[in-house]
Amino acid sequence: MTAVAGVVSQPDLEMELTDIADKDIWVFKFKCLTATLEDVARQKAILAQNHQWSDIEYLPKQDQLVFETWNAIPNTYINMKKYAFGVLSIFGSTYVCEQVFSNMNYIKNKYRSRLTDDSLQACVKMKVTYYSPDVQTLCTEVQEQKSH
Repeated sequence: MTAVAGVVSQPDLEMELTDIADKDIWVFKFKCLTATLEDVARQKAILAQNHQWSDIEYLPKQDQLVFETWNAIPNTYINMKKYAFGVLSIFGSTYVCEQVFSNMNYIKNKYRSRLTDDSLQACVKMKVTYYSPDVQTLCTEVQEQKSH
């Protein structure tokens, strides 16, 4: 078994899993994570059903909740953390790749066939990046045009 930060020792991993399963605080933390993830999924489904797409972005990010929980585990369970982060990063990286290709196909269609590589790259970045400009601040920084 290999993971992101190195080799995971299977016997040590098994000992860590046995040890952490015996600790009520960590069992409770993972049960809370499961309940929170289910609640976020339920809220997301309700918002989608009501066509409130913009409100979905205000829900907690599920991947962030998972990583925060795993980051809270002490480094005495390092083999378990390595293994978990290795598994979690596999799915995240393939999802991001699929998302980028899907967005690229959407952007570069038969009506926009003259896009250069640079402009396509900029469009893809804009599509997959979560950026919300501060319009109020930008407006205050722009100099007004005086009439002649």
